[in-house]
Amino acid sequence: MKRYTPDRPAIFLHIPKCAGTSFIGLLRRWYGPTYHHPHQDETRDILLPRVRVKLENGNWDPKVKCIHGHFDRGRGYGLPEHYPEIDQYFTIMRDPFDMVVSMYFFVKGRSQRGEYRYRGKVIDIREQYPDLSSYLKVYHAWVEDHLPTDFTVQNSSSYVDSRFVYLGCFEELQRSVDGLADVLGKPRSTLPKQNVSRYDEEIPTDLKSHVHGLYPRAKCLHEMSEKTYRLPGKSRLPSTIQWCWRSIRKAFSSDKTMA
Repeated sequence: MKRYTPDRPAIFLHIPKCAGTSFIGLLRRWYGPTYHHPHQDETRDILLPRVRVKLENGNWDPKVKCIHGHFDRGRGYGLPEHYPEIDQYFTIMRDPFDMVVSMYFFVKGRSQRGEYRYRGKVIDIREQYPDLSSYLKVYHAWVEDHLPTDFTVQNSSSYVDSRFVYLGCFEELQRSVDGLADVLGKPRSTLPKQNVSRYDEEIPTDLKSHVHGLYPRAKCLHEMSEKTYRLPGKSRLPSTIQWCWRSIRKAFSSDKTMA
């Protein structure tokens, strides 16, 4: 991944159902007034406002260090198109199967309360999807529309290296938050659980491979996050610390050999 440059703005890519809501308070504490969280107005279907990131003289605006949002190409404001000048992203990624399951229960709960809106209209998804299985079997564009439009399975490695300063894993959430704090130079903090949905149906895990096949880019990005946090022998230390540690071990081994 690329080295974080604190004097330039970074984007927190809020992928739905990946703990992004829980990050709001944390990012506000970390960035203070330089944190910006523009919203898509679902009640009127107004496009995501764009924060001005450069001054008239072409320099970066020092009042903008972090922009947090859902960047949805299906709505016309995906990345990198919405902020072509910003090349520092960080995000938390989740298994796409669990993302879709969580979204179903989220919109189901809101539908039951008459609170779910889609493009300005109140919708009850239970009319179209009577249960979780029916929701899982079809393609939902929102999953991959929230990923950068120019990210592909084929260019995934080079893309993350050139755009991402950090890629966390939902299944190792607190460890990911700690690692992100280290990369950004911020104090470590416990992430609260917010916007948690109530699961009131059995999860059809036999559909997991089917869902993974529907969302290859999301599955790829999740696997990349897992490699850092879940596989044995992988270090979660920032690259600079890893380099220092390797140098120390090498010097120590050389001394022992010489002795």
